[in-house]
Amino acid sequence: MNSSAKEAILQIAKSFRLDAVGFMTCPVSPVLPEKLHLAGPVPFTPDDIHQRIEPKKLLPDTKSIIVFLFPYKCLPEKNANIALYARTKDYHKIIRSYLDKIIIEVKKDHKDANFYPVADTSPLADRWLAYQAGLGFFGKNHCLINLKYGSYFTIGSILTSLELPPDKPLSLDCGDCTRCIRTCPGNCLTPDRFNPWTCKSYLTQKKENLTEKEEEIIKRTPLIFGCDECQKCCPFNEHAESSPLPEIKEERIPYLSRDILESVSNRQFIKEYKDYAFSWRGKNVLLRNLNITDKK
Repeated sequence: MNSSAKEAILQIAKSFRLDAVGFMTCPVSPVLPEKLHLAGPVPFTPDDIHQRIEPKKLLPDTKSIIVFLFPYKCLPEKNANIALYARTKDYHKIIRSYLDKIIIEVKKDHKDANFYPVADTSPLADRWLAYQAGLGFFGKNHCLINLKYGSYFTIGSILTSLELPPDKPLSLDCGDCTRCIRTCPGNCLTPDRFNPWTCKSYLTQKKENLTEKEEEIIKRTPLIFGCDECQKCCPFNEHAESSPLPEIKEERIPYLSRDILESVSNRQFIKEYKDYAFSWRGKNVLLRNLNITDKK
């Protein structure tokens, strides 16, 4: 195990303001398939669980995975109707930019090593990788909770052929707290399982026709893309630190008005907002959601 390389990577990450970094070895834990099965399906990911736990399909000589948290908590914004994580430029692009820079720095001392960046666009189960890398524990809202940043973060990883000492998973839990279970607009949470099909975040991104019940779930809170309810009520998020990343504070869009959505074509909308995560389903889905949330 290359302890000096691990320390150097931590220092490089710190130079980019990334201070929540964990390491895990490959193969992944043999209990992970069972945990993923028990956790239930995840929308917009492969149904085959094994596709989500096999990093060597992306980098055949993977020996370690370096996992980074990208915090996105910012100052409160009034009258927002976009989920907190999606108000800044597309996090996939932000993450990939950081990972590419880190790889360039690490390769200066490890020219023969191989690296593969993963920015939430691969099949890999990123939250479970972060858990195994010691970066947090799973809350009853089924979010990964970090002790410094709460659950307000996205995740990026670097697969590498370097053998790096792993970190240990945290053995923490939410105790008796059930705030998120009681707050969830879609009643999709139980302590053991998450029903994504009644999660408001999923429903605001669903292109198919909505049922009356699904519309009722969307109507319960003002957001037209995503849902932050189970995070806003979490005690670990009350004192979570704000993001140190400058990109999180730049060019934010917390609110989309009816005038904006009705005044442009879908093609114009995609062109104008293509750098934001909320644009990926197009303007018609957002306008549909706005019509629902505006119903009295």
